Amino acid sequence: MLSRTLGKRYEIVELIGRGGMAYVYKARDLKLNRYVAVKVLREEYTENEQFIKKFDRESQAVACLSHPNIVGVYDVGVQDNIYYIIMEFVDGITLKQYLMRKGRLDYTEATRFVMDISNALRCAHENKIIHRDIKPHNILLTRDLVPKVADFGIARAITSSTVTMTNQTMGSVHYISPEQAKGGFVDERSDLYSLGILYYELLTGKLPFDEENTVTIAIKHIQEEIVPPKLLEPKIPERVNQIVIKLTQKKPDERYQNTDELMEDLEAVLENLSFAAGDGNHLGNDTHIIREGLFHVENTGSHAAVHPDEEEDDDDDEYYYETPKETAARKKKRKIILTSVFAFLAIAAMGIMAYAFFSGKTVQVPDIKGKTTAEAKTTLEKLDLVLEVEKEVYSADVEAGLIMTQNPESGKELESGKTVKVTVSKGVKTGTIPSVIGLSETEAVKVIEAANFVVGEIKREYNDSYSADIVFQMNPNGNATANEGTKVTIYVSKGEDLVTVPSIIGQTEADAKNTITNAGLTVGAITYETSTDYSKGMVMKQSPTDGNQVAKDSDVSIVVSGGKKSTQKLTIDLSEYIEKNPSKSVKVKVVLIAADKTETLIYEGTNMSDDVFSVNVEGVGRETYEVFIDGSSVGTGYIDF
Repeated sequence: MLSRTLGKRYEIVELIGRGGMAYVYKARDLKLNRYVAVKVLREEYTENEQFIKKFDRESQAVACLSHPNIVGVYDVGVQDNIYYIIMEFVDGITLKQYLMRKGRLDYTEATRFVMDISNALRCAHENKIIHRDIKPHNILLTRDLVPKVADFGIARAITSSTVTMTNQTMGSVHYISPEQAKGGFVDERSDLYSLGILYYELLTGKLPFDEENTVTIAIKHIQEEIVPPKLLEPKIPERVNQIVIKLTQKKPDERYQNTDELMEDLEAVLENLSFAAGDGNHLGNDTHIIREGLFHVENTGSHAAVHPDEEEDDDDDEYYYETPKETAARKKKRKIILTSVFAFLAIAAMGIMAYAFFSGKTVQVPDIKGKTTAEAKTTLEKLDLVLEVEKEVYSADVEAGLIMTQNPESGKELESGKTVKVTVSKGVKTGTIPSVIGLSETEAVKVIEAANFVVGEIKREYNDSYSADIVFQMNPNGNATANEGTKVTIYVSKGEDLVTVPSIIGQTEADAKNTITNAGLTVGAITYETSTDYSKGMVMKQSPTDGNQVAKDSDVSIVVSGGKKSTQKLTIDLSEYIEKNPSKSVKVKVVLIAADKTETLIYEGTNMSDDVFSVNVEGVGRETYEVFIDGSSVGTGYIDF
């Protein structure tokens, strides 16, 4: 791709990134003389209609978005089966790279980044587009540390049928929302969950769920609560801690419902406002005592404008003003009511404590994963807990007899005498790897997975013996015995290795040869012909013609111009070839011999042996002519054209 020009405008300069679906190049816009980013669909996906649709969806999703915190799209196109998107070039690093350099960010810097990303998401959500893959890897930072959201590769319009296809369009599992992980309906709140995980990582330098097995991570997103970030970094303000917790709630209805709600609370953090007052607090706490309590108070200058809630009328916006005596009475009354409320709460708290004391103590569940059932039972009995083996399953990762999972998880509080349920490994189960050679890629994957093996890698190569999308090799081989869960590599044919014949008409012979070999083809037969249109040494014909798809290393034959023809008069004096006396009648033939040894009859007739005659001859350069009398060659000569 390097040095190639797309759309007669974008000259590829260098490769700057690669992803699972596309390569990203830096290119120069020759028309506007600026650098742009070019996202090019990987070659192995250009024949895959599904990936082409996803690629088109990305360009359509971002093309309608114009925002300073979103990477802009300038152009899209297809050239020689190369699908590309022209995007804004951001000369910086990703937010993930920035975080790796700093370890973690202080809450003010992290909040500013999240605020800008929220702004970008608001623009997308207003245009009915959900990103579905928010993560620091997809946030580009300019040199001024302005974040720009990129990679709308799995974005989709929000509709009533926006359901995640987990095997195709799942976002990165470390940041995925529970509904995405389950393949359920996704909306704006799914992006906000991912943003919450990103916020968590910026604040702590850690991911809330980070396991080697991606399936385990997805399950944790669905089932487990995150450890509050403040427990990892005590310096994080409680109000920031609460924002992260609300963003990462398992149920979408318990999160922020839109970016406006979130940004209101983020602005309060940045302005160092108290979250105990004002209508902008969406954290769901009970600190709105004044607003939600006895009175609604507004500051109107030297007096307090008061609306008794029990007399509030939506159609009446008038205020009355208290005298100092009324104010004192109101405060006394409020003090009495608040005292009563606190007394009630204290009594309730003592009741709860008494219930907890008499209903049995709680203990912290220990971590028993990786232990034998005997070891786990001993550990739990010391804490007055009961072990129950809920099920036994085969596992390629956990040794037979050891505990794989537990419920509740370690660290949870559980009453004494309660049960901890576990899943125990039955160890590795062996099986026969099915042979999938000759099957399509989709069929092969289904057959391998149905036999409880895993498709580890799919390699695509050209193969003349197998049609495109057909498996022609596998490793391990089919019918081999192996542990279930073993990864199987399959080799899928890209079909015959075809190349496009380039146009070489009008090139010099030497340039044409280079063009042919650079295209992966072989120079075939070379012939020469005179021409009235092409100068000497220029290619005037080729076979196959340009644009044809042929097998790699196929021959391309060329016809090279011997030069433009011109006309000269050739005079023949027969007396130079025959004795003058006596004069007699003879049969004469004159043949022109070109440089490539081709012969052309230029004269034939009956003459007297002492005749002199002339003929007009067409040729190129210096050519030879030969005179025949009565069938015998009597001499040769040269003629220059």
